[in-house]
This record gives sequence, C-alpha cells and structure tokens, in this order.
Amino acid sequence: MSEKIIDIHIHPLLTLITENDLLAELRAAKVDLGVLLALDVDPKDLDRHEIRNRILQRCLDLYVWDAPRVIEEMLWLLQTVRTDNELIAALVKRHPQNLMGFGSVNLFKSLAYVEEKIREIDKLGLKGIKLIPTLQFFNPVKVRKKLERVFEYCKRNGKIVMFHTGCDPGVWEYPEFSEDANPRHLQSIIQDFEGTPVVLAHMGCYSARSPGIWLDEALRLGKAHENVWFDVSAVTYVVTQKKFVDKIREAVGINRILFGSDYPAVQGFSIQSAVNEVKNSPHLTEEEKTKILSLNAMRLLGL
Repeated sequence: MSEKIIDIHIHPLLTLITENDLLAELRAAKVDLGVLLALDVDPKDLDRHEIRNRILQRCLDLYVWDAPRVIEEMLWLLQTVRTDNELIAALVKRHPQNLMGFGSVNLFKSLAYVEEKIREIDKLGLKGIKLIPTLQFFNPVKVRKKLERVFEYCKRNGKIVMFHTGCDPGVWEYPEFSEDANPRHLQSIIQDFEGTPVVLAHMGCYSARSPGIWLDEALRLGKAHENVWFDVSAVTYVVTQKKFVDKIREAVGINRILFGSDYPAVQGFSIQSAVNEVKNSPHLTEEEKTKILSLNAMRLLGL
C-alpha cells in the first residue's frame, strides 16, 4: 500500500489550534497534502428575524424549551469555526508544498455578496468552494440562483464544489435542524451541471444520533452522476463496517471515495487516528485503501 496520504477535509480553526499545531499534526500523520477549508459563516445572521423565527419554531416542534440557550450555543459555534478565505490563502502561500485551499461563500447573503465572494476566491487562487447549509442557514433549492452562480464559476474555471451533508454538532444533531444538508436537495443542480465535480462532505452520514443518516440519499446521487465524489471526514466508520462498505461498493464503488479527517472539529480525534481507521479496515483491499488515502484525491485535484 502506498504511503502517500491526502487529507481533503481540514479546518484550520485558529481559535482552537495554532498554525504550528496544524503542521505538526500533518507531519505526525505523514500527510503529504492537506486541503484547508474556509467557512464563510456569520454570527450576526442569528440576529435576523427570519433565522430567529425558524430556530424558535423548530425548538417548539422538538419540545426544546430553552431556545435562548440554543441560540447561545449556535453563536459560540459560529464564532469558533468562522474561517476567512484570506486566511486559507495565506496559509497555503506559506506552505505551498503541504497545503491546498478551498474558499467558502455564504449563500444566505445577497446575490451581490455571493458575486463579491466568488471574485475574492478567484483572486486568491483557491481550488474550490465549500458550502455548509447548516451553519449558513440556507436550503439549496431556495437559493437556486445563487447556487447556480457558484456552479457556473466552478464549471468555467475547473474548480470543485464541496457540500456539507449530514448533521452538525450541538442542536444541529437534530435532523430537523440539519435537513437542509440532506443530499437529496442537490439532485437538480448536480443534474444541470453534470461535468462539475461535487464532493459530498461526510458522505451524508454525519450524525451522532443516527450514524449513516443520509448515506442512501448520497449514494443515489453518486450512482446517477459520475461527477459526484464523497469524503469520509468524521465518518471513517463507513469504510470499517461491512454493512456500509458493501453498500458503497455496490452503489458507486471505491474510485470516488476520498480520505478526510475533519481535523480538529471532532474532539479527541486526530488525523493519525482517522488514517489508521482506513489502513486497518478489515473490509477494504490494500488497493482500495491506497485509492481512498491518495489516488482518488490525486485524480480529483489534478495532481
């Protein structure tokens, strides 16, 4: 098995780790290339009546009575994970042999804002665009025009779209709060942009309450569209448990499965531990492990 490793899903959260911490983590796990993801999230979105009312209604529906605490936790998370495009570009510039960067655009904002962010990402030379409907408070179907602008830019310039699928920490563990990140919402846009690479981050599986929550929806997209890829960040169990591996092999095969760690978002989980899960999987061949850890990403990224 090749020792080359590409981690396609890293969050350089400098509120939690330092730049040196990140580089040390990459070295410890022998990662040849780490893809850093921006997160264009805005804590001030929680002040907007549209968002507040939606949160309060969902709390009522779920009998979650302490809505102020929910909003407070959301605020802390948004403040913690916000990562600007400029920061990603600066880190990549300082370490071009080890790092690659994806920008991010908040589709909850205005069309003019989206256009500005796309220009920013283009100027910074970032490789793709990360979208996260949970923390950016949008449904892909309801922001179709803005989503099209992202896809048009990526198609025209050979960039990659990475889309968060599955739940998220905190109150977003309730599927009702994370339904906007169900892969089924992407069917129409992926069909219309057949040649544009789309990575379904977390493979639709991210959920502490219901592991594998929307894997079937993700696999249906991948079976129908060859431009759909998947990363296993924070859900490496999908390549270690036979029931998941068999389902993945049958639906889409292994050639579009990418290694990702989600470091440092998963508490107590290092890049090395994620690598070890893939390497030690009893249900993957050595060839499949090599594809997941590096070869598939090399094809996707044009390396």
